[in-house]
Amino acid sequence: MTTNTPPAGSDRRVLHPYDPSEFLAETRICLRQIPTDCLIVMGCGKSGQTPVVTTSDLSDLLAPAWADRLEQHLELLLSRGCCRASAMVVVGDGHGALPEPALEELTVRLAARILATAAHLLPDPFPLESLWMVGNSQCRQVLRGEPDVDEERLLVSPPQPLRPFQETRAAADEVLVGRSVPQPPREEPRLDLVGRQLHLTRTALDAAVDPGELFARARGALRRLRASDGGPADPAFVTDCELVSDLVSAVAVERLHWELLARCVDRGHASPIDREQLLQVLVRDGSWCPDSDVCAGGDWYEAIAQLRHVAAAACADPELPGHAIAREAWRGLTAMLTLLAWWNHRFATAGSLVDELWDREPASTLAPLLARMTDTPIFPAWWPSP
Repeated sequence: MTTNTPPAGSDRRVLHPYDPSEFLAETRICLRQIPTDCLIVMGCGKSGQTPVVTTSDLSDLLAPAWADRLEQHLELLLSRGCCRASAMVVVGDGHGALPEPALEELTVRLAARILATAAHLLPDPFPLESLWMVGNSQCRQVLRGEPDVDEERLLVSPPQPLRPFQETRAAADEVLVGRSVPQPPREEPRLDLVGRQLHLTRTALDAAVDPGELFARARGALRRLRASDGGPADPAFVTDCELVSDLVSAVAVERLHWELLARCVDRGHASPIDREQLLQVLVRDGSWCPDSDVCAGGDWYEAIAQLRHVAAAACADPELPGHAIAREAWRGLTAMLTLLAWWNHRFATAGSLVDELWDREPASTLAPLLARMTDTPIFPAWWPSP
């Protein structure tokens, strides 16, 4: 089982679990990404307690061990004090066109599994107050009826339109208070161009460089590069590419990308974390929680994702100078982003990154450890709560 498990946030409440358009929009805002092909469960506890939003890939519900994985998902919510929940199955992103017969067959099959598991969860049934099936810009509510002989009966409502995200109250509230809204993935031709223009040099293992300073310069350079339309003939473009090159060259060294990860963990804390025991500390000491800059959507988190994109572009062509260095840097940045996602309780996101690492680097010695942390999962000690 892999899940993303953020709270709704200490300054917000999920207001409309019975309005599927708002439910989906609030999840998008809480997760800082667009929910796609996933089960969403919003668990609520006592009055005033911040709701917890979890997601799990639909592939988990279609796998041979789906029952165990679904029980783990619901038991996770129970263990965090949730006494009731609403759920939603999102096929695609909920709005994209899908073949109607295949969609209906899939959603009914998944709904039966979810409702039956919740009803028979031991020692007590899990109180699932509503279940929505979303796809093709439509939503249907599914309820469990009285069993017909030995078979489960499902009651499915007529379809109703699913409002676009920008027409929801949740989206309007984000705009009103000036918060950024998660957008669909987009092409990044500027980052691709930067990657192809990097001049990477091998950084010595004992080089006296400060990855924190290099990262600060690279973040500023990336902001300028993405905002301008200058090309390789522009001196400012060349200068900023050099700053990005310095950082990418440095994080190809394991010691330096690990130090940069530690700087991300240190962010917002009075004292530095023990570099030698970093993961062990994060697993046992709940006082270490991520600063907003290293949460999804935060400045540092997004900069690492952009640098990873640049490194991928730099190693896409084996003929480009510094190809091997770019490949090592991409590996290091992927590991960093995976661990930051894990620390943010975004296990599905971290799991996707591990899968990509394994696909590109099948001999990676780090991938098995990261996979164990995200798939088991091994939880960070801190828990998102108000």
